[in-house]
Amino acid sequence: MSPPTVDSSAKVYFPGLHALRFFAALAVVIGHVELLKKYHGYPNIADNPAVYELGRIAVTFFFVLSGFLITFLLLQEKRETGGVSIRRFYVRRILRIWPLYYLTVFLAFVVLPRLRSFDIPSLSFAAGDPRGAPMALFLMLLPQVALSIYPPVPYAEPLWSIGVEEQFYLLWPLFVFRVRNVLWVAVPVVVAGIVIKQGALAFATTLHDKDQLRFWNHFIDYFYFNRFECMAVGAVGAWLIFERRKSILRFLFSAPVQVLVYVLSAYAILTTRGKPLLSYLPHSVLFCIIIMNIAANQRSFLRLESNAFILLGNISYAMYLLHEIAIGGVMYAQTTLAGHDIRGIGENLLLYAASVAVTIGVATLAYKLFELPFLRLKKRYAIVASGPNISPAGNVSTTVTAH
Repeated sequence: MSPPTVDSSAKVYFPGLHALRFFAALAVVIGHVELLKKYHGYPNIADNPAVYELGRIAVTFFFVLSGFLITFLLLQEKRETGGVSIRRFYVRRILRIWPLYYLTVFLAFVVLPRLRSFDIPSLSFAAGDPRGAPMALFLMLLPQVALSIYPPVPYAEPLWSIGVEEQFYLLWPLFVFRVRNVLWVAVPVVVAGIVIKQGALAFATTLHDKDQLRFWNHFIDYFYFNRFECMAVGAVGAWLIFERRKSILRFLFSAPVQVLVYVLSAYAILTTRGKPLLSYLPHSVLFCIIIMNIAANQRSFLRLESNAFILLGNISYAMYLLHEIAIGGVMYAQTTLAGHDIRGIGENLLLYAASVAVTIGVATLAYKLFELPFLRLKKRYAIVASGPNISPAGNVSTTVTAH
């Protein structure tokens, strides 16, 4: 086992993570099919704890993966250049995240409310709030605040996690630049996340005044969405690999630990026990170990590198942001245009299959026609390049690997 290395002609690239990114996005799509059925009043199992938490657990995986990758790149940049370019980091984040984020905001608040085919009567008032507060919060990259106070905005709900990440990364590169050891920041963030959430919940249970309870419920909801500690867990995993902590990695990469982690992860995802969740810290730890093994363990049980997964991983961001729009369109076509009811097994199988297929199709178009120009511009601001090289013939060239 040895971590990735970087030279002037190489890229930092961890094989297999594109596949994980795609599977996480797919889990969100599957979970939200039931959510959209619930919003439209069709028979559903959206309130089943395992289904209800599926998308949120998958988003937790995104948080951990994001903390892992970005922290490793920042650490590598610091080693290569002696510092971290905060300006370039912010520009890269803006070019990667903001275009599709604000396009989705525009669609959810301006375009889709005017189309009857995408109308959700039980939630439509949220988008058209006369005070404009929800839209203002989304525009300020505070969607989780809106979701903590107001009802969900149709087709904009997935944006909450993007706001959380952007707020985290507003300060994270400053910490990585200034501290000698990332653990000095990551561990306090994890501890603070636990203390704040559990403390607020414990305090709220002692209250009886309705106005106070309402405030503390909003407070708890806000910190429920703000999973900074999950990204900090990913940062710890990046530090372990970057700093070549061989004794710890040897343990985490061992066969018994891999088996245990996969079994516990399956149990935590698929069962209803202990749900709904307030803290996703145990999931974050499990996911971080999985990410580390697939990315940097030569004896990893899972090998997920392929051209197909790279392409699916590339469109996973668009899948995540646009999947509710795709599902809504499929439901309208299936029920109104085709006249099918979503009650039987066959109709539900068709809904799931079509929703996944249309989501992938829409995401592919969004990636190629809308995201790519911004991503090409983003590369100009990269100090440490990341990602695979794909030759014109479609073969993957990984100049940097993690074994």
